[in-house]
Amino acid sequence: MTMPAGHSTSFRIAQIVGLSGAAWLSGNIASLSLITVPTLLNSQTPSGRQLSPRTLARQWRQTYEIGKSQNRPASALIGASFAFLAYRSRAGPRHVMGLYGLAALLTMGIAPFTLLAMAGTNGRLIRKSEEEGDAKESAEEGEEMKASLESWGRLNAVRSLLPLVGGAVAVIAALP
Repeated sequence: MTMPAGHSTSFRIAQIVGLSGAAWLSGNIASLSLITVPTLLNSQTPSGRQLSPRTLARQWRQTYEIGKSQNRPASALIGASFAFLAYRSRAGPRHVMGLYGLAALLTMGIAPFTLLAMAGTNGRLIRKSEEEGDAKESAEEGEEMKASLESWGRLNAVRSLLPLVGGAVAVIAALP
């Protein structure tokens, strides 16, 4: 199979990495809202009691740290792929370069979104996960934890749309 003019192997590889990576990243992030948060909210002890707010916060924190360690480098790689495509498209139709550039910004937008929109919720959950002691936690603390996890789930679901939309924009750029 021959490549169209101006579409080298490196260009095609960047398209594959960017497009498939954006879909993967979006799904990876969304799964935390669609699967992990509901599981945490429904977690019970063997005797049927709801897990303590501190335990839930610690479980959320483990999931958060794993997600952060995966998603930051994935976002950077995918964003770099789209940026490379934008750079390599500069001699072609202007809208193609702009679309790939927008795809890069959207995909890497998960980091600023996390810092700007999720910092308060993340901070509450992280502080709770770091609490020490064996003091009995109140029903009010349980409700606060539930509200924090639900809020985080909603914000994270919105965040998952950034790479999804970035990938869709890149698909439009890739179409003839």
